[in-house]
Amino acid sequence: MNKHDALQPTTIDEVRDAVLASEHAVIVGNQTKPPLGLSTPPYDTISVRGLSGVVQYEPSEFTFTAYAGTKIADVQAVLNERGQYLPFDPMLVRAGATLGGTIASGLSGPGRFRYGSIRDFFLGSKLILGDGTLVNVGGKVVKNAAGFDIPKFLVGSCGEFGVMTEVTFKVFPKPVDSATLCCQCDSAQAASKSMAMAAVSRWELDAIDYHVASSTLYFRQRGPRDANREIAAEIQTHFPTLQHIDEDSANAFWSSIGELDWNSSASHVVKIPTTTGQFAALCDAIAAAIPVSLHVSGCGSVVWAAVEQADSLQMLESVLVQQNHRGLCVRGNSDAVFLNRQSPSNIEVAVQQSFDPGGRFKRRFPSQSRHSFSS
Repeated sequence: MNKHDALQPTTIDEVRDAVLASEHAVIVGNQTKPPLGLSTPPYDTISVRGLSGVVQYEPSEFTFTAYAGTKIADVQAVLNERGQYLPFDPMLVRAGATLGGTIASGLSGPGRFRYGSIRDFFLGSKLILGDGTLVNVGGKVVKNAAGFDIPKFLVGSCGEFGVMTEVTFKVFPKPVDSATLCCQCDSAQAASKSMAMAAVSRWELDAIDYHVASSTLYFRQRGPRDANREIAAEIQTHFPTLQHIDEDSANAFWSSIGELDWNSSASHVVKIPTTTGQFAALCDAIAAAIPVSLHVSGCGSVVWAAVEQADSLQMLESVLVQQNHRGLCVRGNSDAVFLNRQSPSNIEVAVQQSFDPGGRFKRRFPSQSRHSFSS
């Protein structure tokens, strides 16, 4: 689907009108994740990319509110001026990802290891429900314990509970220095053990990733330069083959992970939630079944699988079924969006029936039922 095929309202009232005029609507942002804008026809695609701009920014409170269609790159520029940033490493920034699309897809980068995923920074939203009602969920302050934590349901929901028009995030002070270290591992199992050890150490690493094809384990530090140097020296006592990566190469590497383009020949990229203890067996099973390029991020919490042929998605799903994992295809042109889909939980069904009783936003795929991929 071309970006120009989507309805592009520019005000909240226009978004509401577009929703009410649509019997079945799929909500998108800047469409940097094409598979997530698909459903069974007929349906209207409503893009919120026209709702753009920072509404309120309180640097002293470390929070900001912006329209859901605002590009993350624009938000990062505003935050950078005040020495602040979003620590979970938003993904596909260079591709033009928006705040709303990032929330709806539930994608977080390597920084999720130390600081938490996007759900830990998303505080609240203005939401248009299936009947056109505009409601506020969550809040604009960090300490907000009133009512149900509805924003958590929006993370990874793919727009099925309503249309986010404004969103509020908390932010952190930007570190003054960053350093990336790497070392070789004999196998995914060895990498898993090293990850687990590093995760519970006193080093407080910013990111721990493992690139399967090169058998390389990556550590990222952020903080004062002198502290980074001393911590690196201590890490090297545990990993004798540890090497420092120069700043330009490190930035290029982390950018390739965030943009999901570390394998330029891949036609599709799938996100697979997992754990530090499970990813090694999962990677071995996938690599034995199909030609694939694998990257493990967030200290083993996510496996990214990049394949060159769409036909490989069916074989990948078979492996995920066998391994009791599920996947979300975020890059590529294929109807195979949710791999090994699970039935929604009772609480998800209850929230959806409350917010959208007519099923206007419910994603429809042949013989499939939705599940949230916000891990």
